[in-house]
Amino acid sequence: MAALAQQTAQLHVTWDAPEPLRTQLRTLLPAPALETGERRRAAIRPWVRDVRRRVPEMAAAEGYFSATVEIDWDEDRENATVVVVPGPRTVVLSMDLEFAGDVAGEGDERALRRRELANAWALKDGAPFRSADWEEAKRGLREKLVEEDYAAGDIAESVAEVDAETATAKLTVKVDSGPRFTLGALEMSGLVHYPMSVVERVYDIQPGERYRQERLTALQRALQKGPWFSSVTVQIDRDPGNAREAPVKVTVIERPRHEIGLALGFGTDYGPRGEIAYRYRNLFDRGFDLQSAIQLDGQRQFGYADVYLPQGLFANWIPQWLGTKLDAIPAKDSVGVLAEHTDIQSLQTRRFAVAGYRQYPFERFDTRVGLSYQIEYATPEGQAEELKRALAPVVAFTWRHVDDPFDPKRGGVLNLQVAAGAKAFASTQDFLKTYAQYQRWFPLSRTDQLIVRGEIGRTYAFTRDGIPEDFLFRAGGSRSVRGYEYQSLGVHQGPAVVGGRYLLTASADYVHWLNDKWGGAIFADVGDAADSTSEWTPNRSYGVGARYKTPAGPFALDLAYAERDRKVRFSFSVTVGF
Repeated sequence: MAALAQQTAQLHVTWDAPEPLRTQLRTLLPAPALETGERRRAAIRPWVRDVRRRVPEMAAAEGYFSATVEIDWDEDRENATVVVVPGPRTVVLSMDLEFAGDVAGEGDERALRRRELANAWALKDGAPFRSADWEEAKRGLREKLVEEDYAAGDIAESVAEVDAETATAKLTVKVDSGPRFTLGALEMSGLVHYPMSVVERVYDIQPGERYRQERLTALQRALQKGPWFSSVTVQIDRDPGNAREAPVKVTVIERPRHEIGLALGFGTDYGPRGEIAYRYRNLFDRGFDLQSAIQLDGQRQFGYADVYLPQGLFANWIPQWLGTKLDAIPAKDSVGVLAEHTDIQSLQTRRFAVAGYRQYPFERFDTRVGLSYQIEYATPEGQAEELKRALAPVVAFTWRHVDDPFDPKRGGVLNLQVAAGAKAFASTQDFLKTYAQYQRWFPLSRTDQLIVRGEIGRTYAFTRDGIPEDFLFRAGGSRSVRGYEYQSLGVHQGPAVVGGRYLLTASADYVHWLNDKWGGAIFADVGDAADSTSEWTPNRSYGVGARYKTPAGPFALDLAYAERDRKVRFSFSVTVGF
């Protein structure tokens, strides 16, 4: 307790040194605590020794090899000024790069490789000689060396001769490439519940192929994108004594084969909703990925099962002259079935569909092409049931150019869809459906943004009769023209609302964020779905709302006034997953 009582304050230190050295000194050499009486000098003495020893070392790491340090004290030795005179900063005078191993041999290819390595050296003549830059330059040179052919390559020797008087450094680095490596057979570990074929379909390395790190990285990335593994490592043994056809070692940690998910939700469009989903990643013991679900709500009940096929399953079916080009494009193939019952706006439908799709997913855009066949029984209230069929090729394209996919502040998303059917090919009506939607985010300030959205659709056909609802249009609801009931804007057929051949809607939201989570909005919507342009009506709505940011994106609660119906409706949706 007496010792604690004597400790009164902390030494106040002023550092007189150039940046960034001053910040480092302040951080790494904190001022000591002061004590009263004769113990003060004893408490300060270890800090003084550290300053005199470490300051020149830290200055040298920044390229100042002739730095001096002085400590000035006030009369009470409660304040100190540390004056660091760094002297001239050392710069690189010359760089001598030497080679050993296979890369030092004769031949144009090796000479080109040596020039590439020399050009890759980061610490050029005239640059400040800092320890961190020196180590980073050597690390970068080694990475450049081992990325192709020379898996066991390394820095054999590195010397920096510093002349403090002239403030220059002469650098010498010797690179030993070792032997050339080639890739060999696949060695697999960690595979227990999934078939070897899920790896073999992706594995395209030929025995004897020259070693390239990018080939191993691409293989790892392709396996990691699949549904079967939570972790994948791909490497080779870098032993110079076994450079010829070094085995490619793939190690995986498997994901569970079975998954079951439950969800409960509620939305103003559909009311309470429940869903159960089941996933099995090894269907038929061939690594096929089954994704299925049953969903029930007040207006729609449906179930589906989609089977995603392993990459490369159809590689042998592709003509040889096309194979190289198509294999270079990542693709996901799937087939699926769906059964659905709906009762929306006095229109009941029963639908069964089968489809096959190929999806090309890229970072910013996604393309899906496929073929679907569906049978629909549609019954408007008070009218006879109508059978509709469509065998339709489908193309869908999505382009995303936003700064954050889950919390966009600027950018946009474009979605395009085309589908067609013909009486000559198992459809009850000839038609061509086209659809486009674009949403754009404009930042107005740090806390304000404008969001605009527009969609337009047209189904080219002599009549809508015989065309399934999936290829026609209705509007209204929380994600369309707010204030109007879900899918209440369309063609009136008795008391029922059915799909039309024309769609045009637009909306604008002004959002002001109050903090990192909550915001307020004012908005206006307009739009309609109709069977002809003359029947299209600009149904307007406007209102206010609240916004709350979630990990899946902003959650909207809106109060909208529908001008045509002269009604106010509250809209929101929320889902809880288990």
